[in-house]
Parts: sequence; structure tokens; C-alpha cells
Amino acid sequence: WKNYCINSTYEPGSTMKPFIMAAGLEEGILTGNESYTCNGVLTVGDHEIHCNNRLGHGDLTFSGALEQSCNVAFMRIGATLGRSVFMKYNRVYNFGLKTNVDLTGEALTNTLVFNEDTMTPTDLAVGSFGQGFNTTMIQMLSGFCSLVNGGYYYQPHIVTKILNADGATVETIEPRVLKQTISAETSEEIRQLCIDVIAEGTGKTARPAGYMIGGKTGTA
Repeated sequence: WKNYCINSTYEPGSTMKPFIMAAGLEEGILTGNESYTCNGVLTVGDHEIHCNNRLGHGDLTFSGALEQSCNVAFMRIGATLGRSVFMKYNRVYNFGLKTNVDLTGEALTNTLVFNEDTMTPTDLAVGSFGQGFNTTMIQMLSGFCSLVNGGYYYQPHIVTKILNADGATVETIEPRVLKQTISAETSEEIRQLCIDVIAEGTGKTARPAGYMIGGKTGTA
């Protein structure tokens, strides 16, 4: 009866990267005109942290950093945001909190996320590409929906209607917006960035013939 998407946790990996970009754009820390150089590795603290491409991506635009899913670029973005903004938006996106989806056994993740007071520069670096902390899939899904739907965080539901034995409606579950995570303008930018991932980047093979879609790849 266990549902992995609800009951188990995992490191989200590169699917976290649009969340990081959205935080920077929303705060005005990032403009979308930034560029980055990736040589395949970045030293943070006492650690050499490698990119997904160990040979390096070379020079990348802002969009290109997401298209190629460049860890080095996102470590630099994370450092630009700083741990306070990083953690502020982790809370905004509800990481570490239950979604209260209408299924049993949703995992608690409050002890599986970073603590701002003890977070190191290395934690911030790896967190910026989705490692070092855990989420549930339902948390990621709920947060990601808000990134691309105009910024609205809905409480997730499986059930839309409850009927009695006679087929009469006992309860109807209406969509419920809990908060706005990012602005509509930032959401539009994230949608376009995710479209570019599928059109030009690591998600090329996921594009179905005849459709334009957006998304984000992740090794997790």
C-alpha cells in the first residue's frame, strides 16, 4: 500500500534548478542576462565539486546554464543568492513541510532539509543543484506546478468528489490556492526557460513529435 511518491524521500537533483533561477529572478538578484564559464569543476570550501560534464560546458548564457544543466553555473548562482535567500525560497516552495495531500503516510521531511544557521558554503553549492537535502515527489510536483502556472501553490488532491452508496455527492473537493510563490512575470520566464531545455538542451529526446513542451531533466 506504500506510494513511493508520497511515503519516500529522495535528493531532487537537477529538477531543483528552475526553483533556484526563479528565486533569483523574483528577488531581482538575477536579470536573465548573466553568463557563466564552466571548466568542469569548482572548488567550494575544501571540496572540488564536479559538473555533470567533467570536461566543462565552456561559456554559457543564462538560458544555456539550464539547458545544459550546468552544475558549475548553478553553484555560482547559489553563491549569488546566498543562503538566506536560498532558504527563504525553500520555505516558500514548502520544502520540508507536508503538502497534506489526501493520501496516507506522507513523509515528514523537516529534518531532511538544510538549516540556515548551520549551512556551509559547500551545502549551498550542492543544494543549488538539488543535492544534500531530501524532498518527496509530491513536494516537488506541487512546487514545480507553482513555477509554471503563474506562481500559484495549490494544495494537491487525488480525490475530486466523494459519493455515498446511492451515488449522491457527499463532498466536492474544490481547488484551493494556498499562496503565491512567485510572480506571474517570473513564472512566464521559467516557462520559457523550461521550453528551451526541451527544444535545445538536455531534454531534447523527451519532446513528442508535433508538440511544444517544457520541462527539466534530472539524474535523480
